[in-house]
Amino acid sequence: MKQVKYWLLILIITGVTIELSPFIISPVLYGHSFSRSKLKSELFRRQKVKPEEKEENKGVNQNNEYLGDHILHPYLGFVSIPGNGYNRFGFPGPDPLTGKSHDTVNICLMGGSVALGLYHSSMNRLIAKLKKSKAFRKKEFKVIVFALGGFKQPQQLLALNYFLSLGAHYDIVINLDGFNEIVLPYSDNLPFHVYPSYPRHWNIYSRKRLNTKVQLQLSKQLALKDEESKLAGLFIKNHFYYSNFGLFLWGILNNNKKLALVQTEEKLRQAISHSESDFQSTGPAETVTDTTRFFAKQAELWRRASTLINDIGKSEGFAYFHFLQPNQYYKNSKKLTKEELQVAFEQGPFSYKTAVQKGYPFLVKNGKLLTGQGINFDDLTLMFKNETRTVYNDKCCHFNELGYNLIADKISGYIVNYFDRKKQPLN
Repeated sequence: MKQVKYWLLILIITGVTIELSPFIISPVLYGHSFSRSKLKSELFRRQKVKPEEKEENKGVNQNNEYLGDHILHPYLGFVSIPGNGYNRFGFPGPDPLTGKSHDTVNICLMGGSVALGLYHSSMNRLIAKLKKSKAFRKKEFKVIVFALGGFKQPQQLLALNYFLSLGAHYDIVINLDGFNEIVLPYSDNLPFHVYPSYPRHWNIYSRKRLNTKVQLQLSKQLALKDEESKLAGLFIKNHFYYSNFGLFLWGILNNNKKLALVQTEEKLRQAISHSESDFQSTGPAETVTDTTRFFAKQAELWRRASTLINDIGKSEGFAYFHFLQPNQYYKNSKKLTKEELQVAFEQGPFSYKTAVQKGYPFLVKNGKLLTGQGINFDDLTLMFKNETRTVYNDKCCHFNELGYNLIADKISGYIVNYFDRKKQPLN
């Protein structure tokens, strides 16, 4: 019995040591403390299911849809493949063809992956705050989504026009964008001689045939994404997320997959740059010698698209609200935490960072012009200026749950103030 007790004690001490080890190792390896909640949330997001959801009720992974998850659309550039959380038109959420109802407020949310992240993470919070307004008393809400990873103007404008032409009715249109419009023409179109206003990666989507090197990198990318999902599924199926060490181990393995995806992305870009191009893939030829003027033109396109949406709202009877999304690379917009400096800020050269630093001032300038035109526009670029907590969760543009919640609060507060000032309910 003494030996049994001895080995039992050893097992308990070993188990406790293993379970406590992430709290010691994480600050040393990654420069930030171990967080069960963050890793668990990320784990289930990778597997496209929330912790409280059953396996058969999988949702949509808002940040990872890319190329292989998209198909060509005759008017909108690309949409997602229907099924697995996407409606028949290839967008997340309810069917876009929704009619007018006196009991229901139809909200249309537009933008790129950040708008999509807001929808999945914090839309319920946003709606709960809207319901506090007298304008929405006794109203139900339906949220239609025209937001996909990589979507940029004029894709939102075209999507809105397309579904309105098919008979849809919307009461409120929310547009959360800006990052893709200034960054992607520079990082994903310009290097491959694709016309700036064409959809992101149109040179890949549009090709009738891809050369073998491009096909190889695309297949590797899809395989890595499948491995990433299966890895998360393995840890969920075996309930390893109940263990601190299990979550920590998954975090390490998942980071390796993410790094491999970044490396594959770079190889894909190189393969495309050496492949033949044609007009179908590139559109009108445009030579850029002045990047400052280039960014100014993209910001002007962004403003014009917003102005057109507002004009459509006047004729179609919806209230339009436009928000410029924050980004960590915009100068003096936030004092980044140690964790954000580790996981959400690229110290070296990075096309996204360059585009934000050079292009966002033009968005801010054009945003003031939108306000001057009487458009309901709010610049959110400085909303985290005094925020001491971590809100960014990658080196691109995306947020953790806190970040999305704070954005939801800003948007809902702006809309509520608008309708409260009108002192009349929504028709």
